[in-house]
Amino acid sequence: MDYKYQIKAVTADAVIFSIIDKKLHCLLVKRGVSPFEGKWALPGGFLKRNESAEDAFERELLEEAQFGIEDLTYKSEFKSYSDPKRDPRNNKDYQIISIAFVGITNMENINIKGGSDAIEARFISFSDIIGKYKNEISFDHIDIVKDAKNDLAGKIEKETLSLNFLSSEFTLTDLRNVYEELWDRKLHPSNFERKVNSFKNFIIKTNKTKLTGSNRPAQIYKKGNISRILLINNK
Repeated sequence: MDYKYQIKAVTADAVIFSIIDKKLHCLLVKRGVSPFEGKWALPGGFLKRNESAEDAFERELLEEAQFGIEDLTYKSEFKSYSDPKRDPRNNKDYQIISIAFVGITNMENINIKGGSDAIEARFISFSDIIGKYKNEISFDHIDIVKDAKNDLAGKIEKETLSLNFLSSEFTLTDLRNVYEELWDRKLHPSNFERKVNSFKNFIIKTNKTKLTGSNRPAQIYKKGNISRILLINNK
C-alpha cells in the first residue's frame, strides 16, 4: 500500500546535570554504534512498543549509563525536537523525533558506566561540551543541552530547583555557585545572602560551620520546605 504520510519514529533523550568541582556538568555517553560511532551523545534511544516517552527515558538512562532515576533529585520533560535535518537517518520517507527530559543529581553515591550501545559514560563540563568537545557531539545534542540549561536557568529564579544540585548540607557559597553556573555570571556575595535569607524556609541555618581555606568558618545550611515562588533576580 502506498502510504501518503512519512513514517515517524520517536526517541527519548536524557539531559542530566550536576555541579562537580563547582562547575556545571552534563552526562554524556560515547556511542558504540552508527551513526556517530565513537562520538559523544546524550543517553537515549527509541521508544519500544507500548512504551511511554518517560519510561524510555528511564530505561535508556539505566541501560546506557547504569544510572537509575532514584539518583535524580529532579526530572521533567521539557521539549521535543523535530528538525528534519537533526538526524542523518532522516529522509523523505522516515523522520526521527526526540522528546528531551532534563534531570538534576547532586552526585551523592553515584557510579556511572557505559552499557548497551554506549561504550563509555562520563560527566563532562558544560564549557567543554560547547567548546573543547563541540565537534565530537552527535546529532543536535549540543542544542538540546543548551536548551535544557536555559530551561533550568529560568526556573531557578522563581522555584527552589537550585537546592536539587546540593547535598543535604551546604554553604551559601555552594548555593550561590549553582546560580552563577546556570546564569553565567558572578553574584555579589552579600546581596545574594540577604536575598536568599529573605525567603522564609528556603534554607535553614544549622549550628555547624565549615572551614574554607584562609577565610573565617562558613555557616552550614540545610534545605527548607518553602512552597511559595521565589523572586531571585537574574539581572
